[in-house]
Amino acid sequence: MNLRILFKSFRLAFRARKRVIAFIIIYAILFISVGKGLQAAMMTPGAEWPWLAMAFIVATVYAILISQFRARDIAILKCVSWSNSEILLLLVGEVMIVAISAYLVVFQLSVEILGIVAYFETDFGLLRDLQELIVVEAVPMLWTLLYVVFLQIPGLALARWRAMKIPPMRALREE
Repeated sequence: MNLRILFKSFRLAFRARKRVIAFIIIYAILFISVGKGLQAAMMTPGAEWPWLAMAFIVATVYAILISQFRARDIAILKCVSWSNSEILLLLVGEVMIVAISAYLVVFQLSVEILGIVAYFETDFGLLRDLQELIVVEAVPMLWTLLYVVFLQIPGLALARWRAMKIPPMRALREE
């Protein structure tokens, strides 16, 4: 694996700050809802499928949006002789940085809320409501991370297919 390209994808991802931050927030909400759903589904087998379908849809849509928004960049990279595997690694890096960042945001929020609730040791309604809303147990949260990363593979395959159809001459056209 070419780590130079992977780190370049991290830098390239944060050039489009608005889109990346918006999707980090969307992924954080996805992690919380899927984690809570998996936590509740541990009691009844087979109840996790709607949550996994939601994770699949969000992950696939983001991968497709990356290939759409990065079309001009991909065309330029093809003009300077980047291979298809290097472009795929660029897409994978951007998707993974968003997923891992969202996971870390949710983890940090959970730790902060649990710390504040434990510190005050009171039955303060707002803190308890935040704890019920945001905090996910560790095991369902780790499973959610694995599911989201795994469910991004079909979306990345579709994004790769779309990115490979982009002709290098598109970078030279005026738009």
